[in-house]
Amino acid sequence: MNSRAVLRSCADQEVAELLGIDLYDEVVLRSRTFVRDNKPTVLALNVIHMRALVVLPELLQTEPMEKFRHDLYAERSGKNITAGPERSTARLASDNELSEFGIDVPPDVPVPVLVLRTVYSDEDGPLEVWEDILRPGMWHSSNI
Repeated sequence: MNSRAVLRSCADQEVAELLGIDLYDEVVLRSRTFVRDNKPTVLALNVIHMRALVVLPELLQTEPMEKFRHDLYAERSGKNITAGPERSTARLASDNELSEFGIDVPPDVPVPVLVLRTVYSDEDGPLEVWEDILRPGMWHSSNI
């Protein structure tokens, strides 16, 4: 599993709307690639509202936190985070997703992926968009 944590501007209109921010506002982007049997299986992507960074400056570190970040946020802010419904959809994999999965296909070959998305909020509104992009051919299960 590799981990990344960076500040980025949010160029995805749908994600910006889900977070209640303006397009190109800065967000914390955290990503991880989960591997099973030496094969990348899930790309986890978290797009986090900047107000969470005030409470959790360690969001920009890739090392494991002392506790799950939602629990730390609740302890430090006094605000509980709740999960919205998980939505699943299919779309075509991006070039960087194909690269992360180690899938080499010609540029004109479409490769579908399953995307699971949950929006997490606190009493002030949306806080995080969490996406799991599943390797082509994988189905959603509790064993991911």
